[in-house]
Amino acid sequence: MFDTLLVHPIFNLLAVLYAFVHDFGLAIILLTLVIRGLLWPLVTKQLHSQRALQELQPELLRIKTQAKGDKTLEGQLTMELYKEREINPFASFLPLIIQLPIFFALFIVLRDIVKPGEIAHIVYEPVKHLGAIVDIIKNNAAFHPTLLGLIDLTKPSPLLAVLAGLAQFAQTKQISPKHQSKDSQAQIMMGMTYVFPALTFFIGLSLPSALPLYWTTASLVAILQQYLVLQRDVRELEEGTPDPTALPAQSDSKRSGKGKRKGKGGKS
Repeated sequence: MFDTLLVHPIFNLLAVLYAFVHDFGLAIILLTLVIRGLLWPLVTKQLHSQRALQELQPELLRIKTQAKGDKTLEGQLTMELYKEREINPFASFLPLIIQLPIFFALFIVLRDIVKPGEIAHIVYEPVKHLGAIVDIIKNNAAFHPTLLGLIDLTKPSPLLAVLAGLAQFAQTKQISPKHQSKDSQAQIMMGMTYVFPALTFFIGLSLPSALPLYWTTASLVAILQQYLVLQRDVRELEEGTPDPTALPAQSDSKRSGKGKRKGKGGKS
């Protein structure tokens, strides 16, 4: 099932891209752009949820103080706050959960695509007739998995591992709160800003460099997306445009406004 739903489609899409650009590295970059494009709406929603959670930090700290160590009460009040503001705290994890199977599928694709004769068993029938693919199948050969003929993408590359780590750091840093609070949760989140890029680098050193190339490209696209989404949010706030994440807050202000009108009516 995993092969049918993910491995084979990714394999064939990569084969089609390779047939047109004749460079394995460029094909991986294009594949990454396609995947990130399909995930764009989902990731945009995740960014809105993440921003809304950051804006709730002062209220979450007040709840923590109010609960006085009572974890049950703290959890209850926190979930009530999420419900009131219509925020799903788990929404930010959904794109990651979706991307992990894609990453593993790509690993399998890279493992199989360099095996002579393997492509003939996996490629779809229409793809078999593309010029570059016909040559590979006819000669019982494998792809030439290089980036611009310079980097062998089947072997680890320190350069691409470093680029993947730096891109991951820039991506994480971009959406980190500008003013970090001193509570333990905020400190953990700040630590993750450095831990994830370090893990990306060390893992990238032990994997075929095609995966760090995919990782780097995905992070660069994420940086662009985060910039566009955050800039749009800033413009909406400055222009007073309603934001779906701010609707509950607006309803609160309306309720308070109604209360004032009633008060005036009582005075008159």
